[in-house]
Amino acid sequence: MLRLLQTSDLHLGARNVDLGEAAALLRERRAAAFERSLALAISEKVDVVLIVGDLFESNAVTRGLVGRVASGLAGLAGAGIRTVILPGDHDRLDPSSVYRAFDLAALAGAPGSVVVLDPAAGASGDLTLDELGLTVTARFPAPDLPDDRWRVGLVHRLSRPRDDEIAGAGVDYLAVGGPHEAASGSAADVAWGASGAPDLVDVRRDRAGEIVVIRLDEHDDRRSVSVERHRVGTTRFEALSLDLAGVPDSAALEAAIAARADGGAGADLILDVQLTGAWADALDVDSEALEAVLRPRFLNVRIRNGASPTLSGATAPSAETVGGAFIRDLESRIGAPVEGDPPTDELLEALRLGRRLLAGREGH
Repeated sequence: MLRLLQTSDLHLGARNVDLGEAAALLRERRAAAFERSLALAISEKVDVVLIVGDLFESNAVTRGLVGRVASGLAGLAGAGIRTVILPGDHDRLDPSSVYRAFDLAALAGAPGSVVVLDPAAGASGDLTLDELGLTVTARFPAPDLPDDRWRVGLVHRLSRPRDDEIAGAGVDYLAVGGPHEAASGSAADVAWGASGAPDLVDVRRDRAGEIVVIRLDEHDDRRSVSVERHRVGTTRFEALSLDLAGVPDSAALEAAIAARADGGAGADLILDVQLTGAWADALDVDSEALEAVLRPRFLNVRIRNGASPTLSGATAPSAETVGGAFIRDLESRIGAPVEGDPPTDELLEALRLGRRLLAGREGH
């Protein structure tokens, strides 16, 4: 039986500048998830580690980051585990590639233990490990590989290949990189698996955080492939849609969002909040101020205000009054904007503040 560990889409070095101070934390979490993956490979006593594209965020990475990766690969080599790397879309194997600028095998101190496959290099895009009875190929589909050994293909795409492409891949197992979400299946007699990113890369997707261990087994000339998922990532993403119709004031709004961090669960959570519905006059919504108050409870929190102030309807003063005329004029312009009007969200805010002033409340 052969055991392989598969990962992809680590995007080490990604900046995520939109996350502000949390960006550095997320970079470190990705690197730590990579190192946990390597530790799992050693504890599971796998034969080969497959990195199926986008190990690095780009070809412009620091020597320090490459050295950290090489140190991890040296640990694999010391345990007798080979590493096979397929470049991806971000760390493409072009003249300026990180894999040409740095010799990972030499940096790991174990020549031959780390192999970077080139899908465009013809037969040299294959790696045959006779001692394991295994051929790993970056050619997709693979052309007529000998079937007296296990055949494992590597492919990196933004979305997984179609079933008919997988069925015609010419391998026993196809390791898919590119999609950042874990999935597995089969097409005809070809099993396939996508590990997804081992920690969060796309902060609007929540199915990252895993690697897969593949078992290749043979009994009575019958081959079987099994795929097991293992959690290595710690970062989670959650999208929260919050209707303000039932939120009476700012304290209740803060509490409703903070509840997502109960029990310390927010330490690993990137929370994206979308406010919807209509909010009451007594409720002030300042997204930036609310983010600043709540941020210590989460890895990161973002609040987007798509709600609207409550309109007056039947409760409006008489149209004969100044207040009643003001409210009806703004409601009319909100419902049917005319050229030269301010943006609708500004009109809505003017209506809300105006209603509060008319009711004897402060306007801010």
